[in-house]
Amino acid sequence: MLDVARHFQPVAYLRRYVDLLALHKLNVFHLHLTDDQGWRMPIAAHPRLTEIGGHRAESMIGPSRSTRYDGTPHGGAYTAAELRELVAYAAARGVTVVPEIEMPGHVRAALAAYPELGNDPGRTLDVWTRWGVCENTLGVSDHVLDFFRTVLDETMEIFPSAHVHIGGDECPTTEWERSPAALDRVRREGLAGPGALHPWFMQQMTDHLVRAGRRPVAWAETGTTLPEECTVMSWREPAHAWAAARRGQHVVFADHRATYFDYAREEGDPGLLAQSGLVVDLPAVHGLDLTPPGDGAAAADRVLGASGQLWTELVATPAHIEYLVYPRLCALADRIWGGAGDYADFTARLDGHRTRLDALGVPHARPPFATAA
Repeated sequence: MLDVARHFQPVAYLRRYVDLLALHKLNVFHLHLTDDQGWRMPIAAHPRLTEIGGHRAESMIGPSRSTRYDGTPHGGAYTAAELRELVAYAAARGVTVVPEIEMPGHVRAALAAYPELGNDPGRTLDVWTRWGVCENTLGVSDHVLDFFRTVLDETMEIFPSAHVHIGGDECPTTEWERSPAALDRVRREGLAGPGALHPWFMQQMTDHLVRAGRRPVAWAETGTTLPEECTVMSWREPAHAWAAARRGQHVVFADHRATYFDYAREEGDPGLLAQSGLVVDLPAVHGLDLTPPGDGAAAADRVLGASGQLWTELVATPAHIEYLVYPRLCALADRIWGGAGDYADFTARLDGHRTRLDALGVPHARPPFATAA
């Protein structure tokens, strides 16, 4: 998964990214197209999504607790023609492009373009310049549902993939708790409270995709059960993945402790802008386990595979992307295709493979930029 919402990358680079995925026999390119900080997906019926939502005034410097900004506008969006060409380019190399449209949280860019989608339609918001979790969420009125059904329809016209990702994570309920319209929706639908609007909203979008013959995908979130038709991407806890598999749902394993490549590659990597906190090193990636604990044969059959994630709050350039992704994505590919493998054997083979990465200009060994003292 590559996040192009936080930092836009031109489609020419996405083709190179596909080439590198194909080299490692990775067959799905999950493209994170929308978020609080940018909307990159062209929607003809709603052009302000990219015209306004595709541009922010500046970007935060450093992690979400920072108080510094770069003062530099950032923006970009794809055309429908560019994305169709990317889909065809990837398909010719055995790679399926799966789009992600975030909802009902991570939507500040959409709200900046169309304030009437929010819980306070009279409020004017900018495209978010911060990182972290934004409290602004979609409203739950019928016109909001219709708006995003149209977004999904146009997305499906461009992306023929069986799966379509509809986000679903990190959705605060603060605005719903104080919105008369949201509270009225709670009463009319007979829901337990504002918190129940999240699974209700996800079910509305799930039903729309299923009627269109697609398979919805969503992020697993603590304490939330996704619609049974959803393929579950579990990132917080492996237990969420196994619970979903036992319920009969398909699962893509995405544990942040083994598959989040925006985390530092090693302790003390000097000056490298990576998410603070955990280190995800090669042994962590190669050691991920896709086997449900206990007697989980039926659940194991529902595990479709694993996914590596590259979130780009702190990552602006292709060289920085590739330094963080490689060689960790090599370890992921080796593990999920090879099963339970010997780490020493993998590293011995990786030594030879690094020659290929060098020949392709992939900056996998050392930071491709100046490091701070």
